[in-house]
Amino acid sequence: MDRDKLAAQLGFKRTDIDMLIGIFIKNSKSSLEEMHKMIRQNNMQGIADTAHAIKGSAGNLKLNEIFELSKSIEIMAKTMKNEEYEAHYKQLNNMLDKLN
Repeated sequence: MDRDKLAAQLGFKRTDIDMLIGIFIKNSKSSLEEMHKMIRQNNMQGIADTAHAIKGSAGNLKLNEIFELSKSIEIMAKTMKNEEYEAHYKQLNNMLDKLN
């Protein structure tokens, strides 16, 4: 991800983008821990809620890949689709790790 380009798109300084992405990563990691708990409990509403939270923050920062995956997870959970949520959780976690 080109943080300078992102800063220009959003009208922020690069240092502000670095700070915002750092906060996003921290908060999203916490949400992912909650999602993992919901996955183990097979709690579809909890999975949808945590995916929704990540989706919203990712969208605000134009982190489109994270946004789209979170959106897919949210929709699958809301429609009670029996998916491999563990794999999606790991994929989101890897995407967040790559932001560092």
